[in-house]
Amino acid sequence: MTLRFGEVVLIRMQFHQTTGAKIRPAVVLLDTGDDDFVAAPITSQLRHTDYDLFLEDWRAAGLNVASCVRVHKLSVLPKADIVRSLARVSTQDADALRNHLLRAFSPGTLGA
Repeated sequence: MTLRFGEVVLIRMQFHQTTGAKIRPAVVLLDTGDDDFVAAPITSQLRHTDYDLFLEDWRAAGLNVASCVRVHKLSVLPKADIVRSLARVSTQDADALRNHLLRAFSPGTLGA
């Protein structure tokens, strides 16, 4: 399975402190072709920090409620835990996601 930047997936997230898991949305940031991929979580808990990207076209991304991407909470996740792919973020949201990633991880870029 090959994933693409901006793809929104539902993934089974294992609890760290106890047994069990929840299914959560995430956006794919990088797939190098092995068994894992890099993703950022998507949440409906809007906090409006410099590191949260509100998705303008959240419905088109396959989400049920207004949501944001937490670009500072990256994870390496196993592809085996993907429940299903929903859709891709819009071109506008993908461009905004790239800019948020640059600001978060390349200080001094884009006036940050």
